[in-house]
Amino acid sequence: MDIIYIIVILILLGFLLKYLGILSEKDKVALNNIVINVAIPATLFLSLLTNVKASDLSSYFKLTLFILIISLVCAGLSYLIGKALKMDLKSLAAFILVSCCGNTAFMGFAVCSGFYGVDGFVRAIFCDTATLFLIIILGTYLGIKVSGQKVSFVKQIVKFPPMIAWVVTIILVILGFQISMLPTFVAITLGYLSGLMVPLIMISLGLSLSPKYLKVAAVPAILVTAIQLFFAPVLGIGLSHLFSFAPLDRNVAVIESAMPPAMTPLVFSEIYGMNSKLISGATFLATVVSLVSIPALHLLLEAGLI
Repeated sequence: MDIIYIIVILILLGFLLKYLGILSEKDKVALNNIVINVAIPATLFLSLLTNVKASDLSSYFKLTLFILIISLVCAGLSYLIGKALKMDLKSLAAFILVSCCGNTAFMGFAVCSGFYGVDGFVRAIFCDTATLFLIIILGTYLGIKVSGQKVSFVKQIVKFPPMIAWVVTIILVILGFQISMLPTFVAITLGYLSGLMVPLIMISLGLSLSPKYLKVAAVPAILVTAIQLFFAPVLGIGLSHLFSFAPLDRNVAVIESAMPPAMTPLVFSEIYGMNSKLISGATFLATVVSLVSIPALHLLLEAGLI
């Protein structure tokens, strides 16, 4: 449970720094750039080459498939709900994207590391692989529908640093490469860079969160919260039995399925002109509620009640 207190403190620190005028909301761009371009690639490289063997990959990729199935079901459900509510195209695209893409990296990495240590973090990486692909492909597809821009899916994936780091590292794992084969100072440097990830992510999240759009997007925000924090984990609990997961794999998979919306959909909404107020309001509400729902889910899992 200590990790939840740490996360809350760091998020509140970000919010306080914004409130005091020391940092502004626009400063999250710089923090996110450090996380995406430096901290996450370093963490992927260090953690995978230290803890993953080629023989482990088949079981880990089951986690990727698991999260992908849940995310696609949530996308389909949000599409049906959005059409029933007669949302305009910009709002519908935003609603679908924010409803199906969980914060499996930024928040998921921190939570799974705190609950289950390095072993949990490694499994969280493979959960986030599904989200990463989905955000890029679905976000680009919906963005094209809304804006009419012509963008290559392949280019979006290839130029994303965490994806590059993940692919390169998986290839090295398959080839039998280990971090111990490098000079000691390299591993130490990667460790320092990796240590930036959780604090910067949470402070950035604190800078991003704002209830100001909650009034104009109250109904979608409540629906997104219900889909991400209640429907998705319930589906995950049921689906996990079909995957025959090992206990730790199952716990990480279910926890990752219960993450609030990712921050990346907001970036896509600003690029392609989707309803960013809907995404901001939904992300705020779901993230706040998740600080209660995730610890509760963890307690139920540890007690063997689900």
